[in-house]
Amino acid sequence: MKKENFLLLAKKYEEGTCTPEEKAAVETFFDKMQEQSSDLENNISDEKGDVILNKILLELQVKPKKYSFRKALKVAAVLVTGLTIAFTAAKFIFKPKEITQITAKGEKKEIYLEDGSVIVLNSNSSVTYPEEFQTTRNIQLTGQAYFKVFRDVKRPFIVQTHDVKVRVLGTSFDINSYNHHDTKVSVITGKVEVTSPTGKKVQITKNQQADLIKNSDLQISTENSDDKIAWISNTIILKNTKLSETVKIIENWYNVDIVIEDQELNDLTISGKFKDEKLENVLESIAYLKQLKINYTTKNQITIRKKTP
Repeated sequence: MKKENFLLLAKKYEEGTCTPEEKAAVETFFDKMQEQSSDLENNISDEKGDVILNKILLELQVKPKKYSFRKALKVAAVLVTGLTIAFTAAKFIFKPKEITQITAKGEKKEIYLEDGSVIVLNSNSSVTYPEEFQTTRNIQLTGQAYFKVFRDVKRPFIVQTHDVKVRVLGTSFDINSYNHHDTKVSVITGKVEVTSPTGKKVQITKNQQADLIKNSDLQISTENSDDKIAWISNTIILKNTKLSETVKIIENWYNVDIVIEDQELNDLTISGKFKDEKLENVLESIAYLKQLKINYTTKNQITIRKKTP
């Protein structure tokens, strides 16, 4: 906490304008300050205290005769012990405000952090982060986001999802952690460290991905990382993607609900690239490739079933 904020808090207390929490913190500060001052005074003899004080004053090039040990000790206890307690309490009170950004289905959002880093949040996702970073830059992510991190060697940038933790200093990467499939971390530039729930750590660089496979652990693969952030430029890239997973992507992308009527269709694999395509065109292409039937119950309620002869 900054000195100015502490002085402001003290002034508010004096004027009687503190909140109950602020008032309790200030009073705790003064209670502890008095206790510590008394302990220091009682545990040191006059003779030993005078020796300590004289050594300090000698270092400061101040004449000892101007000071009393007891008085100096009380002042020191107030300044050193009291301020430590006060700043600890004040730090709790003035904890940086947390900000949560959320995107709905069919929405994307670009977020600029106070350190210069940028987050592009994909649809149906959320991030939570402090308004001002302290010794670390901690982010909570649900869903998918692309991160372009401003390099700061003194403050690591850490992203926590529901299952993995990603730690970087300065780089760009994508995390796909939608709960409906395995988490994937893809590096665009630089290097990141990924930690699994079991504590296993791996480091990956450009064009490498770390996949947290269900009922397994982190697995590293190599693939063009640019494909992993194609969604930023409104492009869907499917590479042998199961129909069940494809449906989830389309639901988030176009804000619709899709039901696969025949469960055996879930494992059908789809490949294709769709840039700024209308929903109808995407579904018609998939239906043509896999001999499927698309039915619209409403504009946003869709059913996929086998195509009957």
